[in-house]
Formats: sequence, C-alpha cells, structure tokens
Amino acid sequence: MKCAKCGQSYKSGSHFCAYCGAMTAEGELSLALTDFAKATKHLAKETARIGKTSLQEIKPDFDKAMQTFTKAADQFSLVAKPTARKAMVAATAALQLAAQAANSAAAEIHKASKGR
Repeated sequence: MKCAKCGQSYKSGSHFCAYCGAMTAEGELSLALTDFAKATKHLAKETARIGKTSLQEIKPDFDKAMQTFTKAADQFSLVAKPTARKAMVAATAALQLAAQAANSAAAEIHKASKGR
C-alpha cells in the first residue's frame, strides 16, 4: 500500500504512515466505521425512546391507509388487465408484509424500551 500524502509504501493494515504520519485509507475506514457504529447505537437508543409513542400514534392512520389501498387495489384490478391485477395483488401482499414488519418492530421497540 502507498501513502496518499508522501507516496511511501506502508504495511497493510496500518492506520498511519510510518514515514509522514498521515492517516492511511485503512485508518480512515476504521475511523469511519467507529463513527458509524456510534451513530447507529445512538439512533437505536433514540428510536427505542420515541418509537413506542410514535408507532402508537401512526398505527391507526397506517391501518386506515392500508384498508383504503386494499379497496382501491381491488377496484382497480376489476377494470385493469390481468397483468395489472397480479401486480396489485403482489403490492397488497407486500404492504401487508410491511404492516406485519412495522407491528413487529413496534413490539420489539416497546420490549426494548421496557428493558431500559
């Protein structure tokens, strides 16, 4: 590996160039990964903190939207070509899976927030 600052070769895995002291690509990646891990941990804590309330607040709207979408999908499929019907069925199934995932996430966030 070559240092981007001085051009000298350095040992793979080094975080700093032994010749000029500049941070190597591996060092920058390691630092970025550390920052990412810290940010992810902070995000998870904040999500658990606000998640329960937020999910409870949006669930009725989400459920209503899901019902409206399902009705519209059914109406559309009656007048559309058979291919469009298959697409709407697939979209409805995907939204139902998303709703299940959202409910599972809400339960996990609720569970995690109780354990704090």
